[in-house]
Amino acid sequence: MKSRVIKTYKKAITGPCGNTLISYPSETLIEKDKIYTEQKVLIPEFSVPGILAKPELEGLTFHFMAFPTIFEYADFRLIDKNKYELLGFNGESVTEFTPELLEKYTEAMEIHFEESNEPAAYVENEEDQYAKENITLLTGKVKWHFSNYLRKTTEEENEILYELEKEDELEYENFEEDFNYTTDYSLPVFKDENGNTLEFVCRIYAPYFPGTHYIFYSEETKLVRQFSQFPKRRNRKIYFKKTKDKIMGVLEEMSDPSKVLADPFYFDQQILLPKYSFPGSVVDKKFSGLRFHFVMAPVFNSALDFRLTEDNKYELLRFDDKSPENFTPEFIEWCNSEIDDYFNEIPEQSVYFTGDSEKSSGDLILTFGTECSWDQQDYMREKTEEEIQADNDAYHMNMRDSFQDNDYVTDLDAPELKDENGETMKFISKLYASNVFGTYYLYFSPKTRLVRQFFQCT
Repeated sequence: MKSRVIKTYKKAITGPCGNTLISYPSETLIEKDKIYTEQKVLIPEFSVPGILAKPELEGLTFHFMAFPTIFEYADFRLIDKNKYELLGFNGESVTEFTPELLEKYTEAMEIHFEESNEPAAYVENEEDQYAKENITLLTGKVKWHFSNYLRKTTEEENEILYELEKEDELEYENFEEDFNYTTDYSLPVFKDENGNTLEFVCRIYAPYFPGTHYIFYSEETKLVRQFSQFPKRRNRKIYFKKTKDKIMGVLEEMSDPSKVLADPFYFDQQILLPKYSFPGSVVDKKFSGLRFHFVMAPVFNSALDFRLTEDNKYELLRFDDKSPENFTPEFIEWCNSEIDDYFNEIPEQSVYFTGDSEKSSGDLILTFGTECSWDQQDYMREKTEEEIQADNDAYHMNMRDSFQDNDYVTDLDAPELKDENGETMKFISKLYASNVFGTYYLYFSPKTRLVRQFFQCT
């Protein structure tokens, strides 16, 4: 079957929408299942007329649902009036959600609550103009981003694919077909309750619907199975601008830096200067209640270790391989000479910053995600072939990916990224500030509360 890439553009809802995509549709779930939306376990994101996928599906409407990111797929029953009945996740039927499960699910759903939009209609964009709110729909032949559901193609299948390509019957545009692999429809995950093979309906990409999502359907049982795949590595930047409102400010340039050091001696001796402070909730909900600090230090240090105390202060543990008890007067004087300029720039009153949605300034940027993009290769290794493919796929999935053009990946086995127990620490944030030399990185161990700050420059 010839695949088709449908690019859309947004239009106003002025009445019956016909064969158009609808974002944030209301009343998607049947009445008895509204509990799942109220509990924030599901969010209807898009409704897609079946006829957009193929003529035989005319009269049916399929719905792309946001569901907890800890699951690979969700099952629904398409019932009267094209509504969905939730059946279960990852092949397990729905049971009563305990408070513990609800907390786990809603935390996993957090990524879907980052933006809130009004319902909108989308129609096919024949002029192929790109706008940031564009949505792309792939129909016809499924193309996976990751290899979970693939098998190697046979020589006979490859010959068929080559012939289809010659006849212009195989088309993916930016989604190049890999002739070495194809969907393995023998897997149980592609069967309905009666053992019939599910058919692919469509795949969607939308800038504000994280990941990429696929719908399969059983005409006999009306089972709808939605798969959702997400980039294995994520990277997001927040640009900051000054704000007069202290409550709104999520980041502070401190006027009294010594307050966040467990022992202000190092501040008094002008060898450590805590400069920026921000709440852990900016990074991840699970870090709520924690507060992290970027500390200016002599640039000859590649890594500093701190312990985050119960009251969110930093207890100094090490300067690279030197512990505080080994700081000689000569060493302290050397540190002081390397950092004293920063002490002349402490603001008289704390300066607060909030996220800048316009990205009008690049003076202050924090980067979050699964890992950072390093300025140097000290803690990196070359990507494997699988990682190269995954990053290329993530680029098409997101239409933006800072990892795609990099031949190296963070070496999570590097001893520098391990805590005292040998466990890999979590990436917290990367700081770029126009008034600060170099780039600073924070890693954290939730178990030991070790904070390791790295410094690099290009």
